[in-house]
Amino acid sequence: MSPRPDRPELPVRGSLAASQWRESARQAWSAFWPSRLVVFGAAIWVTLARLTPSAEVQYPRLSHPFGGWPASGVFDLVFSPLAQWDSVHYLTIAFYGYAANQPGLPPTEMRPAFFPLYPGVVRLFSGFGASPGLVLIVAYLVSLTCFFAALVLLHRLTVIELGERYGRPALMLIAFFPTALFFGIPYTESMFLLLAVGAFFAARTGHWALAGIAMALASATRVPGLLLAVPVALLYLYGPRADREPVESRGLWPRYPIRPDAAWLLLAPLGLIAFSVYLHFRLGDAMAWQHAQTAFGRHTVDPLTGIWNGLSEAAKSLGHVVNGTYNQNTIYDHLNIAQVLFVAFAVVGGVGALRLLPAAYGTWVLISLVPTFVSQSPGFPLFSVSRFIAVLFPIFLWLAVVCERKRITPTVVALFAAGMAVFTVQFTLWYFVA
Repeated sequence: MSPRPDRPELPVRGSLAASQWRESARQAWSAFWPSRLVVFGAAIWVTLARLTPSAEVQYPRLSHPFGGWPASGVFDLVFSPLAQWDSVHYLTIAFYGYAANQPGLPPTEMRPAFFPLYPGVVRLFSGFGASPGLVLIVAYLVSLTCFFAALVLLHRLTVIELGERYGRPALMLIAFFPTALFFGIPYTESMFLLLAVGAFFAARTGHWALAGIAMALASATRVPGLLLAVPVALLYLYGPRADREPVESRGLWPRYPIRPDAAWLLLAPLGLIAFSVYLHFRLGDAMAWQHAQTAFGRHTVDPLTGIWNGLSEAAKSLGHVVNGTYNQNTIYDHLNIAQVLFVAFAVVGGVGALRLLPAAYGTWVLISLVPTFVSQSPGFPLFSVSRFIAVLFPIFLWLAVVCERKRITPTVVALFAAGMAVFTVQFTLWYFVA
């Protein structure tokens, strides 16, 4: 990798001009609307083409709730095709909560696996679950709003680290990444992306209270939110940061002495702690979020075993493809191969980010891969990893530099968009994607 791009001087704390934010919003919009058009366009096409899904619609009370609405066909066409798989769990929690057990709902033992911030926000803005249809619409609005806000913040952060040249390419690459279809549908990806970028941006600009709050909210969104404490602590101790000048140091000795504002970093686990306390009093099991993983066939292994499991299952699946014993009715073979490729992409991107950006960025990417090796399902060990890495935004900052230097950004974005369209069609037809 060639030397790091020159970084512009950070603006004085709190003095970012309104024109800079307007430019970031403009660049975010240029990536936001065409990428979401691909997703919604592909899903609507599947419905209009009347393609045969691989399974019956599950939980139609939540995923197809517009039966009595005026223009119900239009609402159903736009909002229902992508309310699949884990979406129904978040919609169930937003409408019924964690404890309600009724026919036609996902089992209660599965629900604690899904953290409360996203469904809680949806419930709040839908009038505390006024109707299933309103819950579904608000779920989309929350996800889309979070995604757009995340793109705005990501543009500002990219400009700080890499300069204006790489701002738009980074946004286009992350917005059209094949599993970016999950940004903007009833999943937590867009909310987690917003909180992760927000934590980095707040730390990078020296707003430690905001960084602590963002981390606390992230740990109320999913368990890996706890891992944000590592890069934020690295930025606090080693920088670069905009709130004060570093001191001379050698080796691993911090460049920024610890002061009382470091206490804000202790907020990181607050979201998880609050959720555990709630589960203790509501369900009688503070660790229900961990125990619920067994309902999905997951079990805990050490990271090295997890890596070996992923590689060995991918090798077996590749053998099935080569010798003609591949069963197209199973989700495992092609996904086992694909997930290893996505992990390899993330590792390369994480190492690239370590070389190109401050250490906090690449470190976060690499440690965020550990949970995918620790919690696994038999036969499909790298379950959903391609979705989980979509939120690891430093990969796309590194990729933007690589693609711009090689002048291949439009080609890569086009390939990503094609992959996202294919994944969206599969997802809409009830084929497991990630």
